[in-house]
Amino acid sequence: MRDFPTTRSVMLLCGILLLSGCNGDNSEDNGDEISGNPPAEQSSYSLLTDPFLQLPTHNSVNVVWFTSFEGQEHRLDYGNDITVPAQTVRLDRMMEDAASQRDGVTYEGVTERAVFRHEATATGLAAGERLDYRVTSVDPDGREVTSDIYTLAAAPSPNQPLKILLTSDMQSKVNAPANYQRVVDTVGVPDAVFFAGDFVNVPDRASEWFDQAKEGAPAFFPSLQGRAQQLMPDAPYAGGEILQHAPLFGAIGNHEVMGRYLPEAEGYTLNGAYNDPQPRWYAEIAYEEVREGVNPGDDPEVKASWIADQSHNQQSFLDIFSFPDDGPGNEEYYTASFGDVFLISMNVSRIWRSWSVNGENRSKFVEPLGDLENPQAWGFGEFMFERFDKNSEQFQWLSEVVQSDAFQQARYKVVMAHQGVFGLGDNTVPVLADPIMQLVEPDGEGGENIVELPFPISPEDWQNEVIPRLPSISEIRYQYPLTNDIWFNDIEPFLVENGVDLVAIGHSHVWNRSKVGDMHYLESSNVGNSYGAYYVDHTGAYQKDVRASYADFWADVNSDEPRWNIENYPPNGDPQDRDMAFPSVFSPMSLESEAYPELPFLATNNLSSFSILDTGTGTVKSYVFDPADREGEVRLFDEFSIDN
Repeated sequence: MRDFPTTRSVMLLCGILLLSGCNGDNSEDNGDEISGNPPAEQSSYSLLTDPFLQLPTHNSVNVVWFTSFEGQEHRLDYGNDITVPAQTVRLDRMMEDAASQRDGVTYEGVTERAVFRHEATATGLAAGERLDYRVTSVDPDGREVTSDIYTLAAAPSPNQPLKILLTSDMQSKVNAPANYQRVVDTVGVPDAVFFAGDFVNVPDRASEWFDQAKEGAPAFFPSLQGRAQQLMPDAPYAGGEILQHAPLFGAIGNHEVMGRYLPEAEGYTLNGAYNDPQPRWYAEIAYEEVREGVNPGDDPEVKASWIADQSHNQQSFLDIFSFPDDGPGNEEYYTASFGDVFLISMNVSRIWRSWSVNGENRSKFVEPLGDLENPQAWGFGEFMFERFDKNSEQFQWLSEVVQSDAFQQARYKVVMAHQGVFGLGDNTVPVLADPIMQLVEPDGEGGENIVELPFPISPEDWQNEVIPRLPSISEIRYQYPLTNDIWFNDIEPFLVENGVDLVAIGHSHVWNRSKVGDMHYLESSNVGNSYGAYYVDHTGAYQKDVRASYADFWADVNSDEPRWNIENYPPNGDPQDRDMAFPSVFSPMSLESEAYPELPFLATNNLSSFSILDTGTGTVKSYVFDPADREGEVRLFDEFSIDN
């Protein structure tokens, strides 16, 4: 990690759009190697983002940026006057709708938005060398739009001390710019960002990535590029200038995944589409029923596209970023070597649904009573987007990864996964078990007959067990047995056995950590706001003993005739009884209230935290601060070693 100088000049905030990456005159030298000045006549266009770094190798790194115009030319200048042309593509799924909030722009309905991605590769880089760079896009009028000057580098060599930001769950949350600005204020610009999922709320909504002008809901790139105040001038924080200098490695979370893509359907909205995924296995069954009509030529690409559109996809997320594609999941799960760190990014995510069991809406546990005969309206509980159990393709890939020389020889072995695999948060229950569908039929004597079908349901069982019962069922329930926890049964022992040092996760918007064998767990997702930690303190000062206590689910499990067994749904604590580690320096919750004793978490909207992996010392350090106190102290509250 180092503090990088940048050229900051007067920004021109004009043009046909208010965009996050505005650009000024870079003629001041400041000792940078790049020479030359922008043209005298200023373009009325601006960049949609500053450039950011992707895919570092031992001698190269990719530079990516976005514009709202296709332009005539796009290039990267770096080092001693080296110029590289960029490859340009238009993103297919960038849209806005009536819920989008941009300055001076409104939308009647779902509207496609022009977003162009430019990517160039800086090659011939030497280990340990950091060079200045900037990017230029030539607008439709032939005028140049040029970024400020930033710095790039190849992947660091082993034994080079690094500071890596461990973060997740930004999701347009109010305190995110404060969090990332305080990272830079405290430790300088980190050397990399490991982002464990949930970048935005709705990944097909372009403004959430680039230029959302909504009070208390900052956009992604402005927050991590120090540009938030350009969109919201009254906001107290600008965010952190991080991604212009540090490569980002991400993991897929549930907010990277869009549901069914049916833009021609009446009432289609981006929020609605996000909340409307169905399992891929069900879409495959549905495809066979319509195959002759939608794909008479049996084109495999048409089939794959139809199934994706009728189930779920992460197309926009993968279009925006460039990650390694070293496995069968391509960029959906991958590995990367970065200095002394060997990173494994897994795809561990499922749809989030409410706790309600009243039958009015699809939820974790039931289908709407009014839609029992209409599977096209079902939600299928909290189903997994991607398999990762021991019989899956992802697990087979993982088994091969841990046998590789790069993994075996790495000083630090880190796994990044989004979903709640441990912890005190609301989102750790139900555990990561595939849903078991229960088809409930009255038996005519006041009782029930229940047929159980574990996911994925085969085409044969769908036709023979589900379809015939649709006219007679009184309820569809979903069960998630604690003993079927895929992570606990298959992944955790495998990672411990193979010497993984750290698992970084997100999803519950808290800070907490644990240790199993020599492997540490850390959730450091209290970036923007928190959904609470469910923990019973023995002193009685802090008592939050029922997850999602607003829901009718708990009334059911505590009734005389429960439909769900409370033993499978622990109301508080870690669901698999892992011991939570207490902060090593002080309890940050004591800043929330002097009445709180030592607590093993941070879960409050009044405080924000971030964590840094320091490879020089082999430690992970976590910091806390009060975003409302602009000049307040950032305090180290926890430190632990992963150097085994």
